[in-house]
Amino acid sequence: MKLPPGWITVCAVMITACATAPGIDRPVPLDAGYAAREVAAGKPADRCGPEFISDHLPQSLVSLMGPLIDGPFRPVCARHDACYELREQTQAWCDDRMRTEMIDICNAGRTETSAAAALCRFRAGVYAGLVDNSFGAYSYHGEPDGRIAAVELAEAPEGNVKICTTVENPTPLLQEYVVELRAANGKRIDSEPGFGERSVRAGGSAVICVGTNGSPFWTLGRIKGPVEIVLLADDPDSLAMRHDRVAVDRRVLDRAALDVR
Repeated sequence: MKLPPGWITVCAVMITACATAPGIDRPVPLDAGYAAREVAAGKPADRCGPEFISDHLPQSLVSLMGPLIDGPFRPVCARHDACYELREQTQAWCDDRMRTEMIDICNAGRTETSAAAALCRFRAGVYAGLVDNSFGAYSYHGEPDGRIAAVELAEAPEGNVKICTTVENPTPLLQEYVVELRAANGKRIDSEPGFGERSVRAGGSAVICVGTNGSPFWTLGRIKGPVEIVLLADDPDSLAMRHDRVAVDRRVLDRAALDVR
């Protein structure tokens, strides 16, 4: 399971939630050919936690920390690492299988309603949450991409405009998107979401709306020419907090189209 260095922030949770299952592995059945290729893509050092644990820490420290971090999940994490490495399946597929296998381990050989099983499932949820995001996309690797599938005018307060954009992620990994509304001269009228980006899993879609309602300057009356809808995607291979967004699609709307309700 490839994780970013930020995993340290949840170490306390991992330690307090270190109840182990009976050690019964429960791999999801796979096509034999794919399973063989995934095994070949794996590495002996694959385990739960970020790669720098095995690659950069002293072996004595790895031997001490590894079992605590792995808990009962090391086989699952190793398969997850290999799934990312092979990249025949989407990031979402790899992440969902990992979650399923971890929960199956937690429930194996014990009553599902027991406190130990619940604590183990909580730990599994923490692990799954650490990869089903942009950090997982960074480990999976890929290019920023996305497309505007539809653009529709929505109801807005008098004198304003609201444009809702359906964004689709055609890539095999999670993408983070921002939609900008720009005037004919390129000036930005609005950018949504207001803080951060909208995460869209592989093959998924989301609706992101932009407009003039939240602007102290822009109104429908101030828009004198066509407007541009620009879809920006974060570069999955960068963990930079700024300046790593790439325009991946755009649409132009005539000024007259904005008056249609």
